[in-house]
Amino acid sequence: MSAPSGTYEPAPQESLFWSYWAAVLRRRRFVLAVFAVVATIGILRALLVRPVYEATAQILIERDSPSVLSFKEVAAVDTARDDYYQTQYKLLQNRVLIGRVIESQGLLQDPEFGGPLTPEQAQEIKAATAGSSPAQERAIGIFLRHLRVQPVRNSRLVTVTFESGKPERAAEVANRLAQLYIQQTLEMRYQTSAEAAQWLGAQIEDQRKKVEAAERALQKIKETEGIVSLEERRTLLEQKLKELGTALTTLKTTRLEREALYGQMRRTRNPEELPEVMRSPLVQSLRIELANLERQQAQMLERYLDEHPEVIKVRTQIGETRRKISAESERVIRAAENDYKAAYAQEASVASALEAAKAEVLDLSRRAINYDSQKREVEAAKEVLNSLMSRHKQTDVAQELKSSNIRIVDPAAVPRGPVRPQPLRDIPLALAFGLLAGIGLALLVEQLDNRLRTPEEVRVQLGTPLLAVVPETPQAARAVGDLPRLGQGPFADGIRVLRTALAYSWADRQSRVVVVTSTTPGEGKTMVSVHLAMALASAGDEVLLVDADLRKPQAHELLRAKRRPGLSDAFTGRAKVSETIRAMAVPRLSFLPAGSSVPSPADLLAVDAMPKLLEALRGFYRWIVIDTPPVGAVPDALLLAPPADGVVVVAAADRVRRGAVRLTLGRLAETGARVLGVVLNRAVIEKHSYYYGQQYPYGYGREESRVAQGPRPVAALGGRNASR
Repeated sequence: MSAPSGTYEPAPQESLFWSYWAAVLRRRRFVLAVFAVVATIGILRALLVRPVYEATAQILIERDSPSVLSFKEVAAVDTARDDYYQTQYKLLQNRVLIGRVIESQGLLQDPEFGGPLTPEQAQEIKAATAGSSPAQERAIGIFLRHLRVQPVRNSRLVTVTFESGKPERAAEVANRLAQLYIQQTLEMRYQTSAEAAQWLGAQIEDQRKKVEAAERALQKIKETEGIVSLEERRTLLEQKLKELGTALTTLKTTRLEREALYGQMRRTRNPEELPEVMRSPLVQSLRIELANLERQQAQMLERYLDEHPEVIKVRTQIGETRRKISAESERVIRAAENDYKAAYAQEASVASALEAAKAEVLDLSRRAINYDSQKREVEAAKEVLNSLMSRHKQTDVAQELKSSNIRIVDPAAVPRGPVRPQPLRDIPLALAFGLLAGIGLALLVEQLDNRLRTPEEVRVQLGTPLLAVVPETPQAARAVGDLPRLGQGPFADGIRVLRTALAYSWADRQSRVVVVTSTTPGEGKTMVSVHLAMALASAGDEVLLVDADLRKPQAHELLRAKRRPGLSDAFTGRAKVSETIRAMAVPRLSFLPAGSSVPSPADLLAVDAMPKLLEALRGFYRWIVIDTPPVGAVPDALLLAPPADGVVVVAAADRVRRGAVRLTLGRLAETGARVLGVVLNRAVIEKHSYYYGQQYPYGYGREESRVAQGPRPVAALGGRNASR
């Protein structure tokens, strides 16, 4: 099999705007219908709808209430929370508030709100509980539909807008709603404060009883434990313990010092050398006297002998003085001992007093355990009671406060004109919207419509060459047997373009087998096969048309030829091949009909007989055109495609789905067959006049009279497309 002489390159896709414009022109009747319906509705609404008036009141919602009181109110709201303003917007639309507005304005008697009501009905509504009256609930629903609450961005202002058929009523209701909203806020605050005051009063009485009971229990403990003034006694004991502790520490220090001194004196060998003895005035005078006596003795010994009476007298005085010094030393040591013993006795006495004080403190603490516990209960109960009484007084004051953080800054004024309808604005808008709606819906329908319609879709959506566009004309419906040749006209031109495309699909002039198939029945593949065979024969080549549609053959009817014997008879042996081929009235055109019906055409075509038959016929015919069943219905075409040199897929414009054709091309490619391209058959030129007029201009070389006979479909094959 020869390779194609060229490579297919898709033509550049036209701009998106022109594609949309073409879609709008294709569906212009739909666009006009939608435009007419929408514009008519808009115009009638602008002219006939009852006028609606709108009034707006502006409210300021501060985060903080006026600082009249220094303490925090019971009903204070945390305005710093992000949901504070959202809560206020919802409170402006709560059903209780709306019901009060309806009642105060007498809206139940207004026809706009379901009125007027009979006196009996009005009495029933007043006596009914909230939410139980259908008439009241219906009026509230209507009111909410006419009400619009919108915050002013980046501010604390809120607009309350109400719509009504009466301008005065719109302003009155908007202002009344704002007033009742402020009143409702104050009432809610008063109610909260009243409930809090009532609760606080009950709590105060209960707490006062608890305080009295606790005080009685404390007095009983005092009497039982014999406690008169526990705090004073505890203070005195603590002071006594502190003083005794300090005195004991001092005495202990003194005793240790004296004990150390006494011990040192007792351990010394020469008491006379003790510092305390040396500091004694008596010892000092005795030492002076001793020194004088010793000096006298020394002087006397220079003049007298030892036994001299004067010397003996002086010696006796010296001995007496020494005894006095020794006696004085002993006295100093005894005095130190006495000081030590006195300090020890004082320390013991103070320590004993300290232990007695500690025992007294412990005894007092033991007796004061229950007392202290009960006293704490009394103090805590009194503190709670004082707090409750203080808060109760604050609540009484706040309950009478009438200030609010919500104010009306701009009351609603009576509107001068309706907000809708406005004919000067609404009618042009209706016309514009109708046109846009028609165009939009047309484009939407166009996008949802996945049928194959134009040659551009064949190239872009299917990615395969477009061989020809064959228009749907009365010429195609006539029997071919009535025509001695292909003839002239748009249909014949489309077939000739297909013939040209096939001729340029191969570089040489060898015998070629071309299979013609389609996706679904009714796409005109048999008509294209018959006329293609005629066109090839009119070019001077020997052509054989084979009707391989053994299930529903139609080629013999178009050619006014006999069906039997035919292809199936040759395969089953009931006739020879030469007996089945017939020469037609068209020069150089032969026809091999389908033949007799067989139980399983697919099994008959699956044998090797068909490839052998085609090989044998190649020697006699330049072109062999095989008409096969649709690919989407039966597998016959898939069996005949591989032995052929190329496959032509016929697709009916505006009838077959793009996905189905894409699946057919894929199935053929999976068999290894060469798909030459797609023939867009039965194209309605009038439906796509913009596209065919711009991309495929028809009428070249035609007389005006012939052009006037009807729209001329175009054989759509560009130069690059024809190269295959």
